[in-house]
This record gives sequence, structure tokens and C-alpha cells, in this order.
Amino acid sequence: MKKVLFYLHFIKIGGAEKVAIEYMQGLLENGYSVDLIIDYNMGKDENLFEYAIPSSVNFKYIKSEKVSKFTYQLRTIGKKIKLMNVFLYIFILITDFWYYHTKVKKIVSNGKYDWTISFYQFLPAYLTNEKSSKHIIWLHGSVEHFFGGITKIFKKSFGKKLNNYDYIITIADEMKEQLNQYYPNINKDKIKRIYNPFDFKSIRSKANDFSQTTEVEKKLLKDKYICTVSRLDENQKDIRTLINGYKELYDKKQINYNLYIIGDGPDQNLLEKLVFNYNLEDKILFLGKKINPYIWMKNAEIFILSSKYEGLPTVLIEVMSVDTFIISSKCKTGPREILLNEKCGDLFNIGSFDELSSKINYSINDNNYRNKKIKKASKELKRFDSQCIFKELLLLLEKE
Repeated sequence: MKKVLFYLHFIKIGGAEKVAIEYMQGLLENGYSVDLIIDYNMGKDENLFEYAIPSSVNFKYIKSEKVSKFTYQLRTIGKKIKLMNVFLYIFILITDFWYYHTKVKKIVSNGKYDWTISFYQFLPAYLTNEKSSKHIIWLHGSVEHFFGGITKIFKKSFGKKLNNYDYIITIADEMKEQLNQYYPNINKDKIKRIYNPFDFKSIRSKANDFSQTTEVEKKLLKDKYICTVSRLDENQKDIRTLINGYKELYDKKQINYNLYIIGDGPDQNLLEKLVFNYNLEDKILFLGKKINPYIWMKNAEIFILSSKYEGLPTVLIEVMSVDTFIISSKCKTGPREILLNEKCGDLFNIGSFDELSSKINYSINDNNYRNKKIKKASKELKRFDSQCIFKELLLLLEKE
């Protein structure tokens, strides 16, 4: 029996966490032994996806809850006071070093793993010190957006770090091209593109499960609405553009649908104040984080992704599987690839709220236009099916 150790950043409800758990479950079903270490312990209120970890997976948190929460407090401060990021990076380096030598090293050496899989690009590379194991790192974002501001100084060392792994997985072809461009010295045979896997049967089942919805939620679901499901972080997700696009339509009396914003994050108060200033609190509703967002995706007239950058935005593929029309920014990487250059949905330029409002207005008033693209999207889902994708990982793990 082969043994695999997964290494996750945290276990909140997010795209990477969902995908990692899909892979863990698949490996277990194929006779593998799977363990999991999670870098940050954010406490019961935030470790919301812990319940989804398969019962036969042994998992441990690396950093204490106190250290984990303090680190993220520093990150929040660092968004406003850039100089604080210097202290943050030093603190992360020290804690990573300490926890590796006091905890991680023992776990890895005692586990005698055939493979380790670091499922986030910025996790420390200490696992690669164990030479008896083979090592994989998964990249989940646009490579050109990994390093901005002060983090540019880490660009060169990141390339050296990647060379320590036996394989580097990108989740989109465009991301693979970026990696080759930014780090031409990395052996191209190491770099593999594997799409994120999806259990579409499970997603569709959850999209029709109203058992945990409240009466208030059921009423909201019956109304006509457009929506997004997103972390409320303006550095990446750019919900402001979506709000401004909606406002333009509302001011012109071109829309009578509500806008539901599902999710939470550090910029929620900022965005709520923007909506308040626009006098749109009755039309733009912040519904918070939902354990089952698929109901909201399925019942929306239009789903919108307004991000500045992504990796392979899993939410777009999930929305495709429940037959809802998509409008997405042309951010790197993923949306063009997923939507096949507008064959399966519409695209708009990053930050262009007037172009977004125009796309919404056109699609709202032409059901045939929407339905044609929804039908095409449904036909193109096979490339993301979990069984097909999972075979690619198995081939890699059985290669050696």
C-alpha cells in the first residue's frame, strides 16, 4: 500500500480545499493510505471544511491556533501598513523553521511516505528535505500575480524552491505557459497540467437540496437575482466592479433583479459601505458564507466572476454544472480556458464595470442567447469530470 501525505495551507471552505479532499477520497478508494497536515489552525469557527475530511485520513494541525490567528492579524494590518509586511515575513520564516524542526520533520520521517503533495504554492518546501519520498507541489494561481510589491524579492528564490520538487502541477494551460516563461530553467518535464476534478453528481444533488435552507432563504431564492460567490477580498476579487456595474444598470432602470453577494472576507465592511452610499441596500444583499452555495448558483439568472486574477476558478465550473449563465472577467488564469473564449459564457475586461453592465443587460433580455451558451457549457464539462482527472494523478503516482 502506497502512502501519501497531503499538506494544506488551511481547511476553510475554499476551492483548493475542496479539490484536495476530492483527491484524498479518490486515493483512498484506490487503496492508498492518506494522511494530512494543515499549516494553520484558525479555530472551530473558521476550520469549516474539517467535517469533509474523509474519516480514514489522519490529520494534524501544524501551527497552534494562537500563532495562526496572530499571523493573519499581521496580514490584515499589512494590507494597510505595507512596512508591517517585513515583520510578517520574518515572523513566518521563524515560525515555519520552528514548527518544521519541532513537529513536521518527525511526522514526515516517521510516516515513511512514498509521496508528499504540497497543495499550495506558498507552503514551505521543508518536506523536500525527506529524500526517501517523492514530492509534488500544486500551483493554484496566476504565476504573474504571485509576486507584487515587496514580495518581488522572493521571485528568484521561488524558482529555486520549485526545483526541489519532483513534479509541479499547474491547474490551467495558461498557468503552465506562464511558469515556463517566468522560470525557463525549470525542467519542462517536471511541469504537468492537471485540471481540478469535480463530482458533478454531488454538486447537482446539493443544488436541489433545500433541507437546510431557512424560510427567509427560500423566499430570497424565489426572487429573480444575479449573484457571485466569492471571498470578499478586493486585492483579488474586485467585487467593487460588480457593484458598480449593477449600479449603472439600476440607475438606467435596466434591471429589476437583485444582486446577491455570497461569501465573507476582510473587505466586507468596505463593500457594504459602498452599497450604503449608493442607496442600494435593498437591492444588493450580502448573504454571508454558505455551506451549500450550489442552491444559490443554480437559481440565479446570471453568475458573475469579477476577479483581477485567479488560478482555475472552480466556482465557474461548478456554476456550469448547474446550468446557469456565466459572465466573467478576462483575468489570468482560467476563465478564457473554462469558457472556451466565450463559447460557454461571456467575458469582460478586468475592472470595466460599464462593459460588465452591458453584458448583463444584453443577456438578461435574450433568453435564447443565454440558453445556447448554457447548453454548450454543459457539453464541455467532461474535461473536468473527477474520474477522468483522477486517472491523470494516478498515472503520475504510479510512474515511479
